Amino acid sequence: MHPSPPGEGRLSRILLRAALSKLSDAVEADVAIAGAGPAGLTAAWLLAEKGLRVTVVEHRLGTGGGMRGGSMLLPVALVEEELGAGLLRRAGVRLEPVGDAPGLYVFDPTEAAAKLTARAVDAGATIIPGVHVEDLILRGGRVQGLVLNWAPVVEAGWHVDPLYLEARAVVDATGHDAHLLRLLERRLQGKVRVPGMSSMDVWRAERLVVEKSGEAFPGLYVAGMSVAEAYNLPRMGPVFGGMLESARRVAEMIAETLLERGERVEAGVEA
Repeated sequence: MHPSPPGEGRLSRILLRAALSKLSDAVEADVAIAGAGPAGLTAAWLLAEKGLRVTVVEHRLGTGGGMRGGSMLLPVALVEEELGAGLLRRAGVRLEPVGDAPGLYVFDPTEAAAKLTARAVDAGATIIPGVHVEDLILRGGRVQGLVLNWAPVVEAGWHVDPLYLEARAVVDATGHDAHLLRLLERRLQGKVRVPGMSSMDVWRAERLVVEKSGEAFPGLYVAGMSVAEAYNLPRMGPVFGGMLESARRVAEMIAETLLERGERVEAGVEA
């Protein structure tokens, strides 16, 4: 005789218990990343692989950011061998060489978004969609976390008090919004300036967005198109190598900082 299936009330309890457990673990992280686009997902994947506890918050309901739109809503994007192709291959994304442009590849942005998401989750990162960053935790002249609310609450204009995500390092991977940088700009008027990106220059942009990636303010790192917004760099459109390699660079910097001197992180607690 089979046991009776749980009733709807018990199903709700099961879901609530699991959700609260997951969220409770996520609000104290080694690294907090705002934005689950190509840069945020890549940084989350590479950092989680190193044993760091990573929480990603994304304003939208799904992951992939601007990558999902491909080239003007066409289901294609570009990456070059020198920048990004290796990361996409490692994620399992299929690359199609462009015959008359050696070293350049076409890929499916939906496939890339899905596989980068899976890589990040499989590595141990937690991704929470539908979450808006209201403010920064700024203490001792250093960014030490995020102030969070549900995106629909913010969009409705309701006054609902937030919750917090504390982290040892924070990454602005919010793309063209450069949302964390602009929050900082408002909080520290005159001390931080976000000039916005410059006009299109694809190959210069690809190089500079990687070179300029890093810690823009103590505790706050920039990756992907947030870098272009921070330093008035050119835009590159649907060419994604620089964004991916930017995330790799930031992940390496953060990992080196947090794990220096042989320091290990186990279950989110420094040994």
